[in-house]
Amino acid sequence: QTRRCMKERPAYALSSSDDEDPSKEIGVTYKSTRSAKPVGPEDMGATAVYELDTEKEKDAQAIFERSQKIQEELRGKEDDKIYRGINNYQKYVKPKDTSMGNASSGMVRKGPIRAPEHLRATVRWDYQPDICKDYKETGFCGFGDSCKFLHDRSDYKHGWQIERELDEGRYGVNDEENYEVSSDEEDMPFKCFICRSSFKNPVVTKCRHYFCESCALQHYRKSQRCYVCDKQTNGVFNPAK
Repeated sequence: QTRRCMKERPAYALSSSDDEDPSKEIGVTYKSTRSAKPVGPEDMGATAVYELDTEKEKDAQAIFERSQKIQEELRGKEDDKIYRGINNYQKYVKPKDTSMGNASSGMVRKGPIRAPEHLRATVRWDYQPDICKDYKETGFCGFGDSCKFLHDRSDYKHGWQIERELDEGRYGVNDEENYEVSSDEEDMPFKCFICRSSFKNPVVTKCRHYFCESCALQHYRKSQRCYVCDKQTNGVFNPAK
């Protein structure tokens, strides 16, 4: 608390001619509140209210609630010719008793809704990753170094894809296998698994097992499953390259 006081200043023989009354000056004194509580709210701002966009007393929900209260006061009375604002004209037809007509919450009415008081949400949509599509797909961009998008050809994922993989427990599980460069040559065995001799017109199944064409067809008459791993072949035998 501050308090102004007027105190006498001793008069000096040599005084400035600009001072009209040199015998008086204004002083400021301070007084303690005599309380050990810190300055501010008692909960130290733990329940602070977020009001950045519109004040709570001036938003659409507060305007609607004031209009409802005024309509209840004016119902059944004559028009007193008093202007109460653009939103508070007297209504002679009562709206239907529905949530759209009488509910003060903005979640069921048209118009802006009241933002949460104790939550501040910051959202960044990554629908536009700002990566040059031409350079990523072809390795060439007509704009060259003056292109405003990032020239990057590496594989990347959106944020929602990473979050989904984290929830499913698949994130970072097979990273080494995904980036492993395999050999162009297939690991083709040197003998057929059925006849134990060199291949004659080799064929390969969907499960990547190699057989002679005649051996595979003869085994298929007995069983439709693979001779090695017992998986279903569905009669598909592709020529081995």
